[in-house]
Amino acid sequence: MKKITRRVFIASSVLAGTALVLLPQEAKSNIKIDLFKTLTAVQEVLFPKGLVAPSAIEFGATAYLANVATHSSFLDSDLVYLQSGAEKLMTEYPDFLSQSPKEQDETLRAFIKNHEMGENWISFILYFTLEALLANPIYGGNKNESGWKWLNHNAGVPQPKVPYAQNLQGEVI
Repeated sequence: MKKITRRVFIASSVLAGTALVLLPQEAKSNIKIDLFKTLTAVQEVLFPKGLVAPSAIEFGATAYLANVATHSSFLDSDLVYLQSGAEKLMTEYPDFLSQSPKEQDETLRAFIKNHEMGENWISFILYFTLEALLANPIYGGNKNESGWKWLNHNAGVPQPKVPYAQNLQGEVI
């Protein structure tokens, strides 16, 4: 039996707490915390800490994805796709979360090679990871504007005051 690493334990604990806080009361009921644990680990492999670059955990990639996944514009089919890929990965590689970063990278490469959906699933997660890196922090990613600072980007003005567009009655749409 493999022991869980300190890094995985801390990341999973932080993520579970963050996801619970970020999910609004009317959140879609089919979102599972296990999905976000898996996504956090995958995102960290795709965007690890660099010498200057922030890691996916540092810029809040999974918190961003949890936030946008609960919005009405997020397609249910996309959530099902994220979940099915995570389930397939965790079914075939149940020790993925306890692996070292190098082993996780090798596992993801094998997953891509051995599964028809593998490359598209990883690309889909990478899309949201990069979006989290570059989005306005009001959406839950780009913590402390770390992505913008890393890229030396000056955000335009005006900045959004609310996360999503509102109609004339002030209701979030």
